[in-house]
Amino acid sequence: MRHSFRVLLGLGLALGAAACSDYLSGPGISSTSDPNNITNLTKPGPLYVAIQQAGAPQREGQLARDATQYVQQIAGISRQSIGFDRYQTSPGDVDTYFGAVYGASNVLTGGGALLDVHKMQQLGRKVHDSLYVGIGKVYEALIIGYAADIWGDIPYREAADSNIAHPHFDPQLQIYADLQTQLDSAINVFLPAAGPTNIGGSIDGSELIYGGRGAGALRTVYTAVAHSLKARYYMHTGLKDPTAYTKAAAEAALGISTPDDDFLWFHNTSATGTNVWWQYLASRAGDIGPGAALIEIMKRRNAAGVEDTLRLSFYFTRTDNVLADSVSSYFGYRPAGTTNLVTSGGIDPGNGASGAYSDFGAFVNPAATGSDGSFRQPEITYAETQLIAAEAQWHIGCPACTATTVVAGAQTNLTNARTNRHYGSQSFGNAPGVLSPTLQNIIEEKYTTLFLNPEVWNDFKRTCLPSLAPTPAAGAVVPGAAPIPGRLPYGQTEVNANPNAPTTNSVGVAVTAVGLNPNQPTSCPVLNYTSSVPLAN
Repeated sequence: MRHSFRVLLGLGLALGAAACSDYLSGPGISSTSDPNNITNLTKPGPLYVAIQQAGAPQREGQLARDATQYVQQIAGISRQSIGFDRYQTSPGDVDTYFGAVYGASNVLTGGGALLDVHKMQQLGRKVHDSLYVGIGKVYEALIIGYAADIWGDIPYREAADSNIAHPHFDPQLQIYADLQTQLDSAINVFLPAAGPTNIGGSIDGSELIYGGRGAGALRTVYTAVAHSLKARYYMHTGLKDPTAYTKAAAEAALGISTPDDDFLWFHNTSATGTNVWWQYLASRAGDIGPGAALIEIMKRRNAAGVEDTLRLSFYFTRTDNVLADSVSSYFGYRPAGTTNLVTSGGIDPGNGASGAYSDFGAFVNPAATGSDGSFRQPEITYAETQLIAAEAQWHIGCPACTATTVVAGAQTNLTNARTNRHYGSQSFGNAPGVLSPTLQNIIEEKYTTLFLNPEVWNDFKRTCLPSLAPTPAAGAVVPGAAPIPGRLPYGQTEVNANPNAPTTNSVGVAVTAVGLNPNQPTSCPVLNYTSSVPLAN
């Protein structure tokens, strides 16, 4: 991304930051001047459509594939994906995605990044529509929080000012705090405002995520989404701020309260509207496959009586078409398609069933019967909110316990997450059995629930759960010595064009390399499949 924002963005507009007192401070943000102000767009609706459409490529594209490969929900088994699975992502690989955060050259969608969000908020103010402004702040938190999760220190306070060609990088923890302020502003000031002009996208058809809901219902649901996001971001700071767990629990209690209000990215069957995972598998079939870690954990949970086959059979296909829907007919790939791993204790060595492996379910698999690409991928949900609360209560009740310690105070939220289970539009009913509220159980429940959601990577960085061994090196049959990464490198264009780009981040990791972010003080342990430390998979 080039931070000279004197360029035309998606929708053919030169966009700038809104000039309002509750925005972040900085030239062009708190100032009443806006050099990129335009007069040929008078309503925020067109920008809002682009903003919603831009979310899916970021969260279902290469960044999500890296995140879910690192935690072994999926595996890279061919071509470039094998390298990504071996932690070889380069600045060039993520260049487009880093730029798409800000919008200077958003080739992913043509628009919908931070600049568009600020312009949407500005236009919302001009037409006296506080609902658009409040929703815009929620999307700002989604966009920037996701970028901070991945890259740590990034430009934010100066990033949407067209007068600053080379913005400074803000500390990751400061960014999370700034986003909490943005979400508080949405919750307390803009979303509650009623009145004849505060209608958001309920009338003009620009509301895609919660389409068909009236203005009052949109105010209610986006307020809940904002609380769930606050809870999510508090959890991301838990290793640096022990009070974050209490704050997360309080926010989760006000968050999404029913699966009917789950935030699902919008998709349909149009050429440009299909699910991005579905699009990828349509063009690069065989590059990625189901991860053995996830499948083996789900099989183990089934054997323990706390998981059925409904979720397993929706996510994946059987390796045969003869057996009943038995867990014994599901097999995943080890990272980079490694086979013959040295294992003990019944751990799958990655060989499949006589070389046969499961595939992805029809919801993202264009080769499957009845698959049409319209599945709406979950972003933040009731289940995640309840599991955030469960983990927060576990930490509050036992701040120095081991991962297998039962903390009774977390039981209610854990049970809630296992009741009326959903994944997008798919319902699985109630989970069988009673799952004890240990940290391991809570995180594994979340790991199986948030399939293909990059948030599972954040959970792993915080808890080192589920227990995962790093990717083996090429030709090896034992896990590698390098820990599972906690960040991706900055985009190459940013490194080249912005002299304020640091050479190392605030925890000393080269910006061109994978490694750690400030909110993860240390790497997770490097495990193997024959260690005395029990692995979950």
